[in-house]
Amino acid sequence: MTIELFIIIILSIAVIFFVFRLSRISKSIKEISGFLKEMSSGNLDARLFPKGKGGLDGIVMDIASLMEKTKTRLDFAETEMQRMEAILRGMSDGVLITDVRGMVILANQPFRSLMSVNDDIEGKQIMEVLRNAQLIDIFRRTLELKSVVSDEIIVSRPHKDMHLIATAVPVYSGNLVTGTVLTLHDITRLKQLEEMRKDFVANVSHEIKTPITAIKGFAETLLDGAMDDKENAVRFLGMIKSHSERLNSLVDDLLTLSRIELGDIPIKKTEVSVENVIDTVFMTLKEKADRKGLYLKKTIPDGTQTIYADKDKLIQVILNLVDNGIKFTEKGGVTVGIDETGGRITIYVHDTGIGVSPNHLHRLGERFYRVDRARSRELGGTGLGLAIVKHLVGAHGWNMRIESETGKGTMVNIIIDRYL
Repeated sequence: MTIELFIIIILSIAVIFFVFRLSRISKSIKEISGFLKEMSSGNLDARLFPKGKGGLDGIVMDIASLMEKTKTRLDFAETEMQRMEAILRGMSDGVLITDVRGMVILANQPFRSLMSVNDDIEGKQIMEVLRNAQLIDIFRRTLELKSVVSDEIIVSRPHKDMHLIATAVPVYSGNLVTGTVLTLHDITRLKQLEEMRKDFVANVSHEIKTPITAIKGFAETLLDGAMDDKENAVRFLGMIKSHSERLNSLVDDLLTLSRIELGDIPIKKTEVSVENVIDTVFMTLKEKADRKGLYLKKTIPDGTQTIYADKDKLIQVILNLVDNGIKFTEKGGVTVGIDETGGRITIYVHDTGIGVSPNHLHRLGERFYRVDRARSRELGGTGLGLAIVKHLVGAHGWNMRIESETGKGTMVNIIIDRYL
């Protein structure tokens, strides 16, 4: 074998080996290219398997390992994102997330409800979504100041305004603000309670001050010499007694209301005949109704069953309602009846009195709330009777609904679940 032939053989073997290796490398490159195309199209479940040793198989293994770890991290991030989104959507407060341009990324259902937004707002500009200048101003200030901005805003509603605490927090990526998180917390109920507290303090002060001032005035008059005038002295003492009784009734009602709210007055339910309760109330108030020439009537269907209630508290409820009916009725009378429909029992007290206009109905049952303060005070009311009724009804687990029309009387319905 000559040297030339040997060189030719060696070169041929080298070429064959090179072509073989090049084929394997080309195949590996094709596999890697196909794998990367699958991944770029969103198929994260694609896999890359090395076929053997040598060539690009080591690189293939490294790429496969890297992509497996990347997929694991992406799956974890997606799970965390879904969990966070579920938390945000399940919050009772309204939440709106935007990017730095004001594009809405996420808005949970409470936010949509609070802002009365029914459309799909994700992907829209915040200026399109929010029709509240205060909210938009809070969003802008957060981006400008790059800090938390919080303020109280008012959202108008047809029947009542809503009071909200709006808080905007900037979202950072490194040193750059990349978006905002806006939360809305409804404080309407707190505002209402604050107003009720203020009214309560003012009313208690006024109601207590009136009889105390009268008692003080009559006592001073007696001490200044009126005691020698027997006729006037007796009259003044009678006025002192009347105002002291009024003051005592007011304190008793306040204590009763407080004890009901604190749960110090237990509700002991037993089987109670509603007819017997009504008869007891009518017997107590008959003389008062007769003095005004009013009737007291009961309307009870045949076969009405007993209900589970605290008998003494039920008597107190019906007594207060019938007494109110007598106070504010000049002609006709008061009817107490029972209606059994839909698996429930409704005890109603209907008078033919002066009635109440619709704009006052929602406030009936508040402490010291009177539609006609002068008339109510003249009739000896403390302004707490209906509040006590409302709380006693609630303590039983029942509901109360009031219907009324000016000049046509008032009907108070106590709605009782048959099985409670």
